[in-house]
Amino acid sequence: MRILIVSATFAEVKAFANVLKISVVPNININKANYAGHEISLLITGVGMVATAFHMGGMNRDDFDLAINAGIAGSFSKELQPGQLVNVTTDCFAELGADYGEKFIPLYSMDFAKDFAEPFLNKEGVIKNPTLSDNAIINELKQVKGITVNTINGKADRIQMVVDMFAPDIESMEGAAFLFGCLKKGIPCFQIRAISNYIEPRNLNNWNIPLAIGILNKRLVEIVGAFH
Repeated sequence: MRILIVSATFAEVKAFANVLKISVVPNININKANYAGHEISLLITGVGMVATAFHMGGMNRDDFDLAINAGIAGSFSKELQPGQLVNVTTDCFAELGADYGEKFIPLYSMDFAKDFAEPFLNKEGVIKNPTLSDNAIINELKQVKGITVNTINGKADRIQMVVDMFAPDIESMEGAAFLFGCLKKGIPCFQIRAISNYIEPRNLNNWNIPLAIGILNKRLVEIVGAFH
């Protein structure tokens, strides 16, 4: 199987790359290795949805059988534990739209966006991942609803507005752009993320990025090895 692993930063997948002996060369978009009978390509996009969308636009459907977005995420739900790995099955661009007084209007509920409906599920701009898997490890992960943002939420009033409008489980800065790119290209995909923090008034003392990255890398090796 030809598997594309997409991550915003090398730090998030460095241990995974070391296990697979993937040498990441600066300014080279795709770095490759063979592992467990698969051809693994590692794409480091840079942080944020613009960088992710740019690089995903350069990917070709015929070059890959599957793409996996691997990274960390903040959780809105205390039911998700720090370090827990989740499968993000729906996502959206939570800041794309217009302010109307105290109300926020998602772009995809506006008339001038109606010609660009696909692959959005509804007027809130939700994108659903239709990919099914026979990978036992992925199938065991909790499926969650994500939002993708340019600014990490850290203000109480903004957090409450986002929760009321989208009812998300997690947030990232790349997920919806990755999913959008894969669906437009016709590449089956999964967004796998490890929880590094809770979405609350910003307090870095409550973040545990090393724990999240450690678990992400360990399980990512297992996930790749579990594909037939």
